[in-house]
Amino acid sequence: MTGKFFAVGRPQFIQACHLGMNPAVAFLVMARGTRADNSTTSWSALAIDNYSGVARRRAKKAIELLTNEGLVEAIIKGSRPKYKLAKPGNHDDLIWLPNTLVDGAGKEIPPIMKLREYGNLEILEKFILLYHEQDLEADGGIPRTIARRDFRRERIGEIGPFNLFGFCPAAWTASSVGIFSGCKGRGDENGCEGAWIILEPLMKMGLLEKSLYVCESSEKESELIYPVVAETQDAIEELWEWAEQVNRYDFLDKREEFEHFGIALQHIPNACLTGCLRLRYRPHTSKTSKWWASEQAKIQAMVGIIRNSCHVASGFQRAHQG
Repeated sequence: MTGKFFAVGRPQFIQACHLGMNPAVAFLVMARGTRADNSTTSWSALAIDNYSGVARRRAKKAIELLTNEGLVEAIIKGSRPKYKLAKPGNHDDLIWLPNTLVDGAGKEIPPIMKLREYGNLEILEKFILLYHEQDLEADGGIPRTIARRDFRRERIGEIGPFNLFGFCPAAWTASSVGIFSGCKGRGDENGCEGAWIILEPLMKMGLLEKSLYVCESSEKESELIYPVVAETQDAIEELWEWAEQVNRYDFLDKREEFEHFGIALQHIPNACLTGCLRLRYRPHTSKTSKWWASEQAKIQAMVGIIRNSCHVASGFQRAHQG
């Protein structure tokens, strides 16, 4: 692809994984070099060596295995080969991946090389499949039915059109469902169980990151209201400072009781805080751009409602004092 992302077929990648670590890695690296058709590539053993650390001799063997399996077709042979990678008939079976998985970001070790060096094929496979599972718009990351962090909620008080809530964290939970169903009842030498035998190593390698959202309820499928980021946290701090200045609320002592705070309009009484896991490297597709724009709009709406409410309430107070 000529953009900052590429694609592999989900069934084709799973098939490559059945051949072993090197063929799976080779398939990904070759796919990184594909053109707009997501199939034609000139990336071969040299690129596989450069980007993943698989020696050229073993890279050539991996390409041979992929070819024998029908996943790769050599359309030009010789010193400058060209290949066609098999791809699915259904466009929905494509997994869109960021170039940085193969190229790396800055001076970091490329994720594909890092995963190969880690040496667990199952973790590599599930990591790539997570890109097919992740729904940024609906879940802020990978599905909350797979992994999430719950929080204890307390309604602190009413300010203008919204309620202020305090939250205390509970433990992270993960379910062995979907692509992780094979993890059920399993553990590893590090004490991880179930889906955590995959998720925990990915977190330690910096390939999954944590994020927080205020959502409409504690249900796993509840809609997200806004992300908890520096701007929204600063707005909450401004809200507390304003409340202390006007000194007409009876909940000011609650400020030290909770680790996190959030707001929601009064018609959303069950608003809750939830933690989710998000793939750190994201493809720069139109879908990702749409999600990012929506995130910024939600942030601005949250900050705006706090500042506007404080401004209106301050004006109301001054009018009555006058």
